[in-house]
Amino acid sequence: MLGKRKIVALAMAKGSITAVEAVAVNGSGRIRRWAEFPLPAADDLRQPAALGRALKRFLGDEGFSASHCVIGLAAGVVTARVLSLPPADEQALPQMLALMVEREFGGEHKDLAVDYLADGGADGNRSALLVAAPRKVLEDLAATAQAAGLTVEGVTPSALALCGAEGSTARSRLMLHVFADGAEIAFASNGSVRLLRPLSAPVETGRSPAQWLGALADELYRVVALLPPEGTLGADASRELLIWDEHCLDEADRDELSVRLGLPAVLCRQADPEPADHRPLRPGAQFSAAAIMALDAVGGQPRRIDLLHSRLAPARKAGRGRKAAWGGAAAAAAVIAVGLLLLDWRSNRIQATRLEAELAGMKTQVTEARNVVSKVGYAREWFDRRPSYLDTLLDLAGAFPQEGTIWATGVTVKEDMRVGLSGKAKSKSAVLDLLDRLRANPGLADVKQEYIQQSGRSVEEVAFAMSFTCLDASKK
Repeated sequence: MLGKRKIVALAMAKGSITAVEAVAVNGSGRIRRWAEFPLPAADDLRQPAALGRALKRFLGDEGFSASHCVIGLAAGVVTARVLSLPPADEQALPQMLALMVEREFGGEHKDLAVDYLADGGADGNRSALLVAAPRKVLEDLAATAQAAGLTVEGVTPSALALCGAEGSTARSRLMLHVFADGAEIAFASNGSVRLLRPLSAPVETGRSPAQWLGALADELYRVVALLPPEGTLGADASRELLIWDEHCLDEADRDELSVRLGLPAVLCRQADPEPADHRPLRPGAQFSAAAIMALDAVGGQPRRIDLLHSRLAPARKAGRGRKAAWGGAAAAAAVIAVGLLLLDWRSNRIQATRLEAELAGMKTQVTEARNVVSKVGYAREWFDRRPSYLDTLLDLAGAFPQEGTIWATGVTVKEDMRVGLSGKAKSKSAVLDLLDRLRANPGLADVKQEYIQQSGRSVEEVAFAMSFTCLDASKK
């Protein structure tokens, strides 16, 4: 069933607005005319009344006669995020997502218009694509259209129209849209859009593709590397790159991107319609995006995202009493709370399972680490846990001369760290020298000579005894 008999699609860009008008003819949509309206100044969108009047004159001069329009936004204007959803019925889904929007965007959510696109959850893992745009931008666009004599039927990201266009049989498609003001990308798998974002690789008019194709390929490669593996999307989830070029890419560039990304690539372009004598568009105008939006609108195709008519802001139903309203709100809050708890539980369970798998894989490393800790702990007994007087006894051994003129025959250590030393020497002077060296050691205190006496073996050989206290190493 066809929608409006005639409609114009306006694809917004930084420096221009591409307008394409489509009409319903013999049960199908046909493009009637197209034109590009250059914005006189960068801040024209902030003056919607003046911009709308200028747009109205331009459309009239170009022969546009539609009174209704759809507006397409570039990916750089919107914010898109994918959220995992707990099990919930369709009736409770908008309320649940409205609460998740508050948590996702914080205090800024009041200044945003947000709509969503939820997948069917056939694999048990349901998710939703949230798309948000500043309310001020939408208000300015609506005021511009009103000044131009147009009624806005909807506002949607242009990339989503291209992502859903025919031309690929792959279950998983990566859509690249290249135009004069930039580039944007979307990813859809099994009918569910999981990514929508602008690309930072510059696309400048008059610049050859060879100068920026490498940067574009590198950024695309990083995007592809973060996508879910093909095996997780189903056995038949083949992946393909769709390139909607409205600037200067050709078949050679397509082949290079295909090789660098490891994906089959298709170069897509919306064919220029008749009449051929219509004024051609500037290379880089978003003709394909506007044409597909216009054909979808005149053909009655529902917009996947409509920021002007968000499903997250449902109208209040008439005829409900205050008690019924409070009861419904309480029930919805309970459903949302339970859903969020289930979502958190599921997320924690997935993380716990992953950590358990990692721990099981580290079993060998853990065993080896425990062996190392055990050995190190045993070795530490000889260092930081050994008796403090061992260093002092080492100093004592070093106090004896190497020539063997004096030697120890006994050493005793008491609990109060009092050490008794006995020995023999070839002369009394050797004993006195040892006594002086011990008194000079800062780790010893109260060094005393107990006795020096002749040993009986020779006239000069003597026996001796002395004592001292070992100080704590921390008190030296």
